[in-house]
Amino acid sequence: MADPKELARLRVLWDLLEPARKTRIVDVGANPINQAPYDGLRDADMVEVWAFEPQQSAYEALLKDERKGQHVLPVAVGQGGQETLYVCESSGFTSLLKPNPVFLDYLNRWHSDMEVVEEVAVQTTRLDDLDEIPEFDLLKIDVQGGEMAVFEHGRTKLKGATAVITEVAAIPLYQDQPLLDQQMRELREQGFDLHKFMHMKSVKTGRASQFGFSNRIRRRFHQNQFVDGDAVFVRGLLQLDQQPSEALKHLAILADAVFQSYDLGVQALTVLAERGVVQDRQVHDYIDNLPMVFKPEMAD
Repeated sequence: MADPKELARLRVLWDLLEPARKTRIVDVGANPINQAPYDGLRDADMVEVWAFEPQQSAYEALLKDERKGQHVLPVAVGQGGQETLYVCESSGFTSLLKPNPVFLDYLNRWHSDMEVVEEVAVQTTRLDDLDEIPEFDLLKIDVQGGEMAVFEHGRTKLKGATAVITEVAAIPLYQDQPLLDQQMRELREQGFDLHKFMHMKSVKTGRASQFGFSNRIRRRFHQNQFVDGDAVFVRGLLQLDQQPSEALKHLAILADAVFQSYDLGVQALTVLAERGVVQDRQVHDYIDNLPMVFKPEMAD
C-alpha cells in the first residue's frame, strides 16, 4: 500500500491536471517477483494496466491480484512466431534467450539460479499485433534480454507512448543478448531519450574468490561490475514544449508516481502552465507537497 502522503500528493496532482482518462501502462514480462513501480497509481485507482506474462506460474500469480483496471494475458510478446521459453530455476531469469555460460563463469555465481529446468515452445506475438491494448502512456518491460524484439516489432504502438521503463544490461547475461547501447539506439530512433537509471545492479566478479584474493579487498570496494538495471526513456525529452498537453499530463503523473523524477514532472507542468492549461498557483500547491523542497512565502 502506498504511503498516505504520496497518495494525497497524487490526488493533488490529479485534480490540478484533470486528465481525460486514467494513465495507461503496458507491462511486458510482468512476473510479480518484485513490487511493480506503478503500485502507487494502482492504490490510488488512477491507472489501467495490461500485463503480459507467458510463464504459467507467474501468470497465475498475477491473476490473484484482482485490483481494478488490471488486464492479465498469458502472451509472450516478441518478434512473432514460434520460439522457445527457457524456464530457469529462479523464475526471474526465465527468458526467450539461453543463459550465457561465459557470463556465469566470469561472475562465478547464479549458476543454479539460471539453470534451465524446462524448455517450453511458445507462440510469440508482436506488440503491434496486440489489438487488446489501446493507446498507452508507459511501456514497462522486463523480458530478460528480449527487449529489442519488442521495440522493433512495436513501433506503431509505441508512437503514442510517453515513456519506456526497460531493463538494460551492461554485459550479456544471455547468449546474443542486446545490451544497453543497442536499446538506446533503437529507442532514440523512435523518439525516446535516456532520462535516468532507476537502479543499476553492480556485483563483484567471482573467480578471484576461488584463490582467496578477493577476500583481501574490503567489500564496498569489490562490487564494481555493472550487470543490469532499469532505465527510463522519455519521448522528446529535450522538446517537451512540442508534446501534446494530454501526453504531458500523463508524463507528470508518471514522473511523480512511477519513477520519482519530480523535477521532470515540474518541467511538464511548466509547459502546461505556459499554455494556460494549469495555473501557476496550482503548480506551487503541488510542489508544496513534494518531499524535500524549499517553501518560500508566496506573494499573492
